[in-house]
Amino acid sequence: MWFDKIIYPFTVAIAWVWVKIHDLLVALGMSGGPGVAWIVSIIVLTIVVRALITPLYVKQLRSQRAMSVMQPEMKKIQEKYKGKTDQASRLKMSEEMQALNKKYGTNPFASCLPLLVQMPILFGMYRALWNAGAVAQGTFNLGDHIGPIDQALAQEIERTTVAGVSLSGRLTESTGVGLAVFIILAIFMVVLQFLTMKISMERNMPQQAQDSSNPMMRTQKMMMYLMPLMFVFTAFVVQMGIMIYLSISTAWTFGQQMVMMTVMPTPGSPAYKDVLAKRERGYKEWAKPYFEEYDRKREELGSDPEAVAQLNQTSLKEIKSKARSQRVAGNFPESMSEGEVVGVYRNLALQEWTTLPDETWMRGVHRAKERSVVRQEKAAKREQPRRMSREQRKQAEAKERQLAAEHERAEQNRRARREANDRAKSELTPEEVERRRAQRKSQRNNPGQRKKKRK
Repeated sequence: MWFDKIIYPFTVAIAWVWVKIHDLLVALGMSGGPGVAWIVSIIVLTIVVRALITPLYVKQLRSQRAMSVMQPEMKKIQEKYKGKTDQASRLKMSEEMQALNKKYGTNPFASCLPLLVQMPILFGMYRALWNAGAVAQGTFNLGDHIGPIDQALAQEIERTTVAGVSLSGRLTESTGVGLAVFIILAIFMVVLQFLTMKISMERNMPQQAQDSSNPMMRTQKMMMYLMPLMFVFTAFVVQMGIMIYLSISTAWTFGQQMVMMTVMPTPGSPAYKDVLAKRERGYKEWAKPYFEEYDRKREELGSDPEAVAQLNQTSLKEIKSKARSQRVAGNFPESMSEGEVVGVYRNLALQEWTTLPDETWMRGVHRAKERSVVRQEKAAKREQPRRMSREQRKQAEAKERQLAAEHERAEQNRRARREANDRAKSELTPEEVERRRAQRKSQRNNPGQRKKKRK
C-alpha cells in the first residue's frame, strides 16, 4: 500500500505517455482495442525513454573517460594523504579531489544518472501493468483509474496477449508457448547483458585496468556474472509487458555501447587505440598535403605580417570545416591568435597522435594556454624595474628637482633675450629698420657674400 502511494505519481505519468503512444499508433492505422498496438506502444515507450536519457549516458561516458585520464593525479593525492585520519587532512584531501574533478569536468555521480532516471519509469510501468487487472475488475484501492487508464482501457490491456500470456501475466502463470516466450526473452536479456559487460571489459577498458590483481577488475568480473543472474530472477517476478520493456532496453544498451566505442572510447583501451589510428589516418590524408601547400605560401610571403595574417584568416575557415568533419574539437581559447590555432592544426597533421583531439584534449589546450598566459605575466613582472629604496627615491627626487630648476632657468634666459630683442627693435628708426631689411635681402640673394662676411 505504501509503495503504491510513493510510486503512484510516476505510475500516472507513465500511463499517460503509454496511452498517448497507443492512441498515436491507432491514428497511424493500427487496430484499436486489445491487440498488437498495446504491445508496440510498450516498445515505442522504451525507445522514447532510452532516447531521452541518451544525453545522460553520454555525460556518464565523458565523466568516466575524464576519470580514467585523471587517475594518475588522483593516486598522487591519495598517496599524499595515505594514513592521515585527522579531520584537517581529510578536509584538505576532499578539497583537492573536488578541485581535480572541476579541472577535468568530472562528476562522481554521473555514472548513476541513467539508472536513477530509469528506475522510476520501470517501477511506474511495473505498477501500471500490475494494477491494470484491479482497475479492470473495479478493485483498485487508489481509485477507479490510473491516470487515463480507466476500466475500459484496463480491460483492453488485460485481453492483449503475447503467445497467450496477458501483458500483466507472469512466468509462473504461463504454460506452453507463452512459457517458452518468457524463457526466450529471459535468455535474450541474459546473453546481451553478459556480452555488453564482457565486450566493455575487453575492448573498452585501459590495459592497466585489465590486470586481474586490480580490485576494480575483480569487481567488474563478478558483476559480469551476477547481473545476468539478476535478470534470471527478474523473469520470475515481472509481467510480460515489463519483459518486453527490459528486452528492448537491454538491446538498446548493447547497440548504444557498440556505437559509443567507436565515438567515445575509453582512453588507453584497445577500442580507443583503434579509433585513434583510424581518425589519425583520416585527418592526415587531407591535412598533410594541405599544410605542405600552406607552408609554401607562408614562405613566399616572407616577413610581411599583414599578408601572413590574411593567409591565416582565409586558411583557418577551410581548416576548421575539414577538421570538424574529422571530429576534431574546435572551441579554442579566445586568447589564441589565428596563427596559433593554425599551428595546432598543423601539428596534428605532422606529429604522431597520442590522444584523440576531442573535448578532453581541448580542455588540455585551454589549461596549457592559461599556464602560458600566467608565465608571460610573471615574466613581464620580472622585467619591470625593481622597487626603489628610500635613499634611491630621495636621489631620484633630487635629480628631478635639479632638472626642473635648470629647465626653469633656461626658460627665463630665453624670455629675457626675447624681451631685449623686442626693446631693441622698438628703439630703431623707420630708416634703420628699412636699411636692415634691405641688407638681409641682399645677403639672401648673395650667399657667397654672407659667408665672406662671416669669415
